[in-house]
Amino acid sequence: MKNAIYLAASHDCAANLAGEAYLLTLEYDHILFLWVNDPCIVIGRYQNPFAECNLKNMEEDKVQLVRRQSGGGAVYHDQGNLCFTLIGNKHTTTKEENFALVLKALASLGLECELSGRNDILLNGKKISGNAFQTTATKFCHHGTLLVSSDLSVMSNYLTPSSNKLASKAVKSVASRVGNLKEGRADITNEMVQAALVDAFNAAYGHTEVQPIDFKTLPQAQENYHRFGDLSVILEKTPQFTHSFTHRFEWGEATLHLQVEKGIISEVRMFTDALDTSIVDRTIAILGNVPYSHKALEELAQKSEQADLASLLTHMVSLL
Repeated sequence: MKNAIYLAASHDCAANLAGEAYLLTLEYDHILFLWVNDPCIVIGRYQNPFAECNLKNMEEDKVQLVRRQSGGGAVYHDQGNLCFTLIGNKHTTTKEENFALVLKALASLGLECELSGRNDILLNGKKISGNAFQTTATKFCHHGTLLVSSDLSVMSNYLTPSSNKLASKAVKSVASRVGNLKEGRADITNEMVQAALVDAFNAAYGHTEVQPIDFKTLPQAQENYHRFGDLSVILEKTPQFTHSFTHRFEWGEATLHLQVEKGIISEVRMFTDALDTSIVDRTIAILGNVPYSHKALEELAQKSEQADLASLLTHMVSLL
């Protein structure tokens, strides 16, 4: 069999996902790809980042937003999380075979884990691995996370959206109790888990040398980088959704409904008991075809010379 093991040199998640897409085009029977990312939120193919993430906190803390091509929910990555990808023939490779390989690797480290019904791997009842899948014309791609020593305390800063009310056709994430492998073995490191996965892969498919690869510089990966890490592309792929809120201002109570398509406000409806009814037309005029983003709305609020409109826009900014 013709097999390959790759170890990513880059910690850029979008570059690594672009690299994974490149690996899917190679003629190997089995590929193991191991990668570690800088802090980022990775959302599934059909998810709404406005509903899944606190984009304001992510922007402030320079946490990257990435959209993968597979399904599943939104997850937080940092360098305490080891990602793995197993690629094989579409007709002969199964997720059961892959899960058995991963569980065997973890067992070799004294970590008795189990598979749950949602394609998660659990250690002592806590989720330490989430998994997602993608199928091409010829390949089956299984990628997953392994929480080794991730900073779980910051997850809620980025995965919990703020108080805006969103109605969306997108797929929602399901919250889980999460934990780290270090809770089962205090001295564990990414390198130990990497070595265990390599050993399990070699035992299953024959000895294969590990090859370092930098998808941040590889041209075949970089040409697809925008699909995974370009914010405008990610927002364009966001399913249509609405944002609605009701708030009482000094000038009256207002209910605002925004229709958002591809990250742009496409429709505005407003209901209010304000004495100055022109606020409705002024709001519709200023918000139409504006990017649904903290930055764009904040700029509008700062430029507005109309007190009622400025207060409305400032409130909208606080919800993002």
